[in-house]
Amino acid sequence: MNIALLLLAIPICVADLNALVIPNIYTKILFNLAVLHFSLFGFGQFQEALISVAVVMCLALLGTGMGDIKLLALILMTHTYPAIEFIGVILLFAAVHIVVLIGVHRKIPAKIPLAPSIFIGLATYLATR
Repeated sequence: MNIALLLLAIPICVADLNALVIPNIYTKILFNLAVLHFSLFGFGQFQEALISVAVVMCLALLGTGMGDIKLLALILMTHTYPAIEFIGVILLFAAVHIVVLIGVHRKIPAKIPLAPSIFIGLATYLATR
């Protein structure tokens, strides 16, 4: 699953950076791979899955884009690491992204593409585990 995520990271990040939208075709591909992952390896611990669902629902209530929510849900459901730690890493990279955008454009952005932060956070979290 990690290889598929990292291979699809480039087109997803390019699409999100250009249009602030993650196309559904990429999330459909990842969903099909997640179903295959679940059929081979099982669902995992119920407590971690419940925490992941709660985190994704809180992010949805805070106004995060649906493409980002779908991407995070697929990543959190197919991996066994703690959701709170992973979301913390993503938020750290999103904050750095906001600071860089403020430095470049000299104004606070109203919306940012979150996919690059998600994939950089995923790669960093996987590298440090």
